[in-house]
Amino acid sequence: MKKLLFAVVILSFFLAMPAAQEQKDPAADVMKNLQLVEKTIAVPARPLAGFDHITVKDLMAMMAFLSHDLLEGREVGTRGYDTAAAYAQSLFTLWGLKPGGDLPKAPVVPSRGNPARSAARPERSFLQEFVMKEALASTASVLLEQGSGEARRTRAFAPQVDFVFDSSLPLDLSAPVVFAGYGISERSVGYDDLAGIDVKDKVVLILSDAPGKDDPASPLQRKEVKDKYFPAMPSMRRGGADFVKASAIFKRGALAVLVVKSDISAGGDIHWEIVGQRQVRDEKPILPDERKKLLIPGSKGMPWEGRSLVRVSREMADAVLAGAGETVAGLQSKIAARYRPHSFALKGTRLSLGNTVNYGLVKSANVIAWIEGSDPQLRDQAVVVGAHLDHLGRRGDYIFNGAEDNASGACGVLAMARALALNPEKPKRSVVFCLWTGEEEGLLGSRWYVEHPLFGMEKTAAYLNLDMIAMPWSEAGLQRMVRMLNVKDSEALLKKIRVEKFLPLSLAAEAPELRGALEEANRSVGLDILFRETPRDMDRMSGGSDHAPFAMAGRPWAFFISGMSDVYHTPGDSMEKFDGTVMERMSRLIYLAAYLLADK
Repeated sequence: MKKLLFAVVILSFFLAMPAAQEQKDPAADVMKNLQLVEKTIAVPARPLAGFDHITVKDLMAMMAFLSHDLLEGREVGTRGYDTAAAYAQSLFTLWGLKPGGDLPKAPVVPSRGNPARSAARPERSFLQEFVMKEALASTASVLLEQGSGEARRTRAFAPQVDFVFDSSLPLDLSAPVVFAGYGISERSVGYDDLAGIDVKDKVVLILSDAPGKDDPASPLQRKEVKDKYFPAMPSMRRGGADFVKASAIFKRGALAVLVVKSDISAGGDIHWEIVGQRQVRDEKPILPDERKKLLIPGSKGMPWEGRSLVRVSREMADAVLAGAGETVAGLQSKIAARYRPHSFALKGTRLSLGNTVNYGLVKSANVIAWIEGSDPQLRDQAVVVGAHLDHLGRRGDYIFNGAEDNASGACGVLAMARALALNPEKPKRSVVFCLWTGEEEGLLGSRWYVEHPLFGMEKTAAYLNLDMIAMPWSEAGLQRMVRMLNVKDSEALLKKIRVEKFLPLSLAAEAPELRGALEEANRSVGLDILFRETPRDMDRMSGGSDHAPFAMAGRPWAFFISGMSDVYHTPGDSMEKFDGTVMERMSRLIYLAAYLLADK
């Protein structure tokens, strides 16, 4: 797994790019979005003092504390996380930033001894606290009903044996079942499993992957869609193509989607995956428990939450299809015979899906500070810069220090806050600095802030997100990326890019001012940036970090992540793996871009 991890993460970025049919010339698209800076220009005078205060020495000193064993991995709801938050508060106070967290929850009681003090306006805290529900235990159930009257029969299926359904939300649904082939709707190549069937308020059974993987006659082998359904390497993006197919079906009103493996000859059925997760591997520590499963009570949630996506065994899928006299293998043969869909409603078949959850409560907090803008007309608008402070915590004797993920991003935010505080000239708009809790459990801190912002979302000019900014790219990783982009003269492109200064950068497509500020800032920093402009569509966007809630709120965003190391989400993610050079470059770029945006 470690050998594949870096390549998979590269793909998780580039598979989020627009579908192949939208790119007529991949090479032209890459060159249009690639900014190569051969010679840097001077940093503008107004932000220069702060820019010079962002140094490797300061960044590494802060990382040494945040990734220390004493903080035990900064897991939400632990003393280690609270210690990290207290450390950030002390630095914000030392540097003279304004607190941007909660107002006092209790009313201020007048004091006899100090009337002037009792009349003072209550001050905010640096902490923005909120309470989350923790799923302590859950039990899923599936009941199949077929036939009617005396011929009616039922069958119950076992979780983690017949099916896998992982959810922290309670569920109780019952609905008719529809078979929708592979769940693919590609009218441009004349293939549509969803045509002519009604999936609204139904449970929908689909096959994984796509038909005709090794058959040139398959319409899905055409150039327009081939990379979408038969990528050179697997995707890590929330289940890859199967998640994307299920998302489209949910948008049509389906209550649940069951996914069965279309090919069990090589990797086996889901039983092998379930057993494999329990297997002890020498190269990985034995972890006694999992990370917390948290959710925000009453939150709107993200697009992928609350969707009942169930992976089922071939045996269970065949049992569901038995009421129609069909099997998975038989239906695959019918579809493959002429590459025509064979979707239908299963008359007399009904599936009930339940999930019972026991909850507890956990309290945590974001750390928020800000610097007021210098323009009286614009200071009530803000640019927000943030990074998650939490990590995976401790498992037995193993501490997940989280130096790269995400002490590096948190240190970048702290360094930028200090830089702007020391910079004599403040930008016209205010700048808010945020350290989020609960990112590892579902972007919880950033989601809470978006619903309870210091400045209204309509007054938030942009959000800049730092998540793992310590590791440079490798030659091997860059070569894989270029090959995957199908650039004809890949060698020429590779010669133009300096791998040690390469940065693939996701950002909102609807924000030209944001890209302009980043390009302008980079002329003084000198990275080789490949911009990946993403339309406002969370099911296609790389939404796995704290920029996602801001994107969902319609705010301009940019997501900064450097090359990823093979110690990601392991106890080996400790600070001696990094020298601070990449952190300094990234932090300076983001500081300067944030300043330019706030000063427009």
